Amino acid sequence: MDLPLVVGVTGHRDPPEETEATLRERFREILLRLKRRYPEMPLLVLSGLAAGADMVAAEEAIQLDVAVMGCLPMPQTEYEKDFTPHERDRFRRVLPRCWDITVVGTSERREQNYMDVATFIAYYCHLLVAFWDGLGARGPGGTAEVVELRRGGVPIVLGEALVAYMPDTGPVFQIVTPRKGKALPPDCFSIHELYPKRDLPETRSRARDESAGQSEFENALAHLQRFNHDLDAQHAPAGPRTLADFRDRTDAVANGLQRRTLRSVQSVYIATALAGAVQLIFPTDGSFNIPTWEGITIRIAFLAIAIVMLVIAKRSDYENRYQDYRAIAEALRVQTAWCSAGLRGRLVEASYLQMQQNELEWIRLALRTIYLITGAGKACADDSPLHEECKRWIDGQIHYYEKSGTREQKHLQIARRAMIVLPVAGGLISAAAGVAAWLVSHKMIAVQPADSAALLHSLAYWATMPFALGGMLALWIRFYIQQRGLAENARRYQHMLAVFAGGKRRLGEGVRDPQKVLEELGHESLSEHAEWLILHRERPLEFVHT
Repeated sequence: MDLPLVVGVTGHRDPPEETEATLRERFREILLRLKRRYPEMPLLVLSGLAAGADMVAAEEAIQLDVAVMGCLPMPQTEYEKDFTPHERDRFRRVLPRCWDITVVGTSERREQNYMDVATFIAYYCHLLVAFWDGLGARGPGGTAEVVELRRGGVPIVLGEALVAYMPDTGPVFQIVTPRKGKALPPDCFSIHELYPKRDLPETRSRARDESAGQSEFENALAHLQRFNHDLDAQHAPAGPRTLADFRDRTDAVANGLQRRTLRSVQSVYIATALAGAVQLIFPTDGSFNIPTWEGITIRIAFLAIAIVMLVIAKRSDYENRYQDYRAIAEALRVQTAWCSAGLRGRLVEASYLQMQQNELEWIRLALRTIYLITGAGKACADDSPLHEECKRWIDGQIHYYEKSGTREQKHLQIARRAMIVLPVAGGLISAAAGVAAWLVSHKMIAVQPADSAALLHSLAYWATMPFALGGMLALWIRFYIQQRGLAENARRYQHMLAVFAGGKRRLGEGVRDPQKVLEELGHESLSEHAEWLILHRERPLEFVHT
């Protein structure tokens, strides 16, 4: 399955039987609308498969060939004790037709298990469909409570500590649903689109806040859909998708976009530098001190090439796509290593890019969804800190940081030397031309009188042009160093090489808690990648910083 649009379902257990057909129709409307709007994202419905609205939604989704994940609060035999014979029969018919089944609850208390299902669905869904009358909750894990979790935010717990960042939120599509024996609620069977709450200044209107929430949601799904489209260009192995599969395919796409980004950056800088060089190199009309038409034409041509390359790169969004996909690939490396080490309850997105809630929230949404659909939370018999995947991750990171650090340092040294050599060489040429002009003007070099004025004019030009050209190229190189972040990258790679080499040494020495070492390495890696992403986001590809 490609990255799906995850639709969570919550609802009353007791809608009147005669309303089922209408409720099905409303739910179908929502699913079909999402299919039309996001054609490159399959739908995945999360349902607790409880009696009532949960079951109606699951049956309708299956009827539309939409995948359903059954999120059970307890094992099947225990869960069925809460059903009537008729409800149990429906449950047993739907269960084998589900794409996947997961038992969410682990507590001995039934109420806590139902609450766990509510939290699970609210946390993993992109959009929550609530069959709800709009009234307050009547018990733990009730519809109103799930709605509040999705709109107000599911707190993120990392280990035993609550992460003090803005919790993730998302939209709720409410299908106004009546309850058996109760008066019909206002606007019965209508669909209300409720977008996340925001803790914003009182000067902002509620309508403006909801509009912002809708825009953020649609922007995140647009990014996820484009991510799916780019992944489709990579060959997907047969069989169920795994974390390693998503990691490798994302990595391949990021590498391709990186090459395009570098070509775009280099093309823009080279074409712009050539345009500036033409301005200085081509001779001027001595009487008016203006460039010749040949010089103007060639300069405009190089500037046009630079602008076209910049427009193509910006329109294709090579740079941002490369950076975002690299961030996802690196996070999946950590997630794969953690899961292989037995740290399956540690989600990378819970401690990744928390300060970028709007623009980059889609990355964390993608990571969460990949974790969900690959079943990464399910333990395997060979989970161990000594797992081959953990060793491969650490060795791979050491090799990458050593190779990349050496490369960036080498490029930085070459660029810095060029920044010195070019102005010096230009200055020497200009000085030589100046000395020659002085010698000619003082008749210390024999020149025909008829040629003297033309020669002095030419020498005066060469006495200034090489030094100016060298200085201009040195400035261009400085801009290029800043654009690429060569100095920052070299320092960061050196630091991360020391971190992973130290981690490998500690694991080799047989530390008491190897899982803790791997967790620390993961957090350090996530922090480094987040800083790298933000650094490059703050330095977008521009027309040579004009």
